Amino acid sequence: MIESYRVIVVTPAGRERYLRVLAGHVLHSPLVDEWHLWQNTNDANDLNFLRELAALHPRVKLIAPPVEPPNGIATIGQFFRTAIDRDAIYVRMDDDLVWLEPDFFTRLLQERLADREALFVYPLIVNNAVCSWLLQAAGKVKFSVRVHPWCLDMAAWHSGEFAEVLHRWFLERMHDNRLDELRFEPVTASLSRVSINCISWFGVDLALFGGVFPVADEEEYASVTLPLELGLVNRITGRAICAHFAFYPQREHLDGTDILARYAALAPKVLLPEPALA
Repeated sequence: MIESYRVIVVTPAGRERYLRVLAGHVLHSPLVDEWHLWQNTNDANDLNFLRELAALHPRVKLIAPPVEPPNGIATIGQFFRTAIDRDAIYVRMDDDLVWLEPDFFTRLLQERLADREALFVYPLIVNNAVCSWLLQAAGKVKFSVRVHPWCLDMAAWHSGEFAEVLHRWFLERMHDNRLDELRFEPVTASLSRVSINCISWFGVDLALFGGVFPVADEEEYASVTLPLELGLVNRITGRAICAHFAFYPQREHLDGTDILARYAALAPKVLLPEPALA
């Protein structure tokens, strides 16, 4: 809880191999009152992991699909109608966020509380195409290719090789305690689709319309259409930092590296279900 608001993390869930990494970061934080796992999968093994995780940790709540059966990214938007409590601040995290800085929730929630003009507040997300462009534009990193301020940039969204170099660069900065060099002041995202790997909102803002997303593409609706309809903006703040593992075109390449294992080694330790026998 922060100031009088309950803090609820929500995650479209989910893939066990990533959630085992993210769980340590979320459940280690005393600020997180509840972690809602949106059951957006039909995989029996993953569903079993979600149930076992909820049985181990009372803060973990399983949220069933409210309208349609799970169908990948096409059915994530329906869950927003379950995230409209007026006394809560929500933080949506993709299941493959693999690292949060130790005081991430304090940093992000302070930014969220200070900014009532923004509908959604993003942290600085490592391996998010628009955030990569912001780092490039601010002169904090130099890429061998030009990155554009577009969520589907062919390097920063599509390339697994680019993602590997970016992650290794970031892990080196982390090891050398140089994260403060990456920070930047909040930036307004205007009529620009930004991948919503991590966003925060006040439940009361979505309660105004019941949190019903009328389109299958929840990302475009959240990052472009809805702020315009409500006369608000979205903001990206460099004062809180997290890392996102991979977009789907990058995954095959990154799976052949040690990147996920390196992030897993950095995750705070919490009680997790035993791995299923092969």
